[in-house]
Amino acid sequence: MAQSRGRPKNPPRPKEMLKEVLPVADLFDDDELRIYNSLVDIYLKDFEDEDLSSGDMDDILGLAMNRVFEIRLLRTSKGNPDKQLDISNAIEKLRKQDDNLKSNLSTRRRDRINPNEFKGFSIVDLAVAFDEDKKMVLKEKIRRLKQEEEQMLEKRSNYSGNRYDVDTVEKNANINEEE
Repeated sequence: MAQSRGRPKNPPRPKEMLKEVLPVADLFDDDELRIYNSLVDIYLKDFEDEDLSSGDMDDILGLAMNRVFEIRLLRTSKGNPDKQLDISNAIEKLRKQDDNLKSNLSTRRRDRINPNEFKGFSIVDLAVAFDEDKKMVLKEKIRRLKQEEEQMLEKRSNYSGNRYDVDTVEKNANINEEE
């Protein structure tokens, strides 16, 4: 069978790519892998799968790995002031790299946003839309209550109340005599 050229028909999803396809299990211990997977999940929540480019995935990979490496460095220096001084430079470099990665992600996300999509859209439009929605809900409630009232009045159309009760008739007779 001849191999087809070009892009695979069903490439792996970004989450699958970052967690399973890349050999991160070879880089991290079990507890570090759990942290890495959690960080990838958190970072991916900020993006739609369709919006992610390979550059975005590389930056997310870098952010998650740097955070795990930072935790690893801090663990190794725990309780040893000499190591803490040496490791602080490495951590500072990781954090600068993280800032750069975050900036890249932010810039690419801004580039994807169509500035004309919400042009002319203001808070007034939101308030009007809210008022219209609220007005429609209230109109529907009024319609429903009127319908219920009509049904109740229809059910009670033959009801004369207590107008013809014995004690009411006597009371009305006494009132008429006094006048």
